[in-house]
Amino acid sequence: MASRLESIRAAVEKAKAVAGEFQTAEAKFFEDGNTTPVLICTGRYKKPKPSSFDAGNQTEHSTKRLSVLKIPLELPAPYQNAFIRIGMIVQLSTPDGDPTINNVTFVVQSALTSQFAAEREVSLSTEGRKTARIT
Repeated sequence: MASRLESIRAAVEKAKAVAGEFQTAEAKFFEDGNTTPVLICTGRYKKPKPSSFDAGNQTEHSTKRLSVLKIPLELPAPYQNAFIRIGMIVQLSTPDGDPTINNVTFVVQSALTSQFAAEREVSLSTEGRKTARIT
């Protein structure tokens, strides 16, 4: 009985860590070349991670960041008829002003609708500036 209880506790701790990867962010979607957003909404954002190709490079950090934004299927009031398409520009802002997210331009790679939840999963990527690895 004790080992089963320990495995449940371990699963709960693991779930807390995964849930902690997401943070609340406001997303502004732009058509390429426009300065007026076509959609503004709040969602859950997962911190960027390097691509698997660049992660193996030992001399510099990855220049491409891949991330996920989860937004509600029902969009807020003035944007009900807006749609998200590949190639849109996305700018995110977080309450804590995270420099790895704020003031970074992302590009929509896909916008999939989940069949099990009332949210849309938007895949984002960006080309970042090369930075030396700390050794």
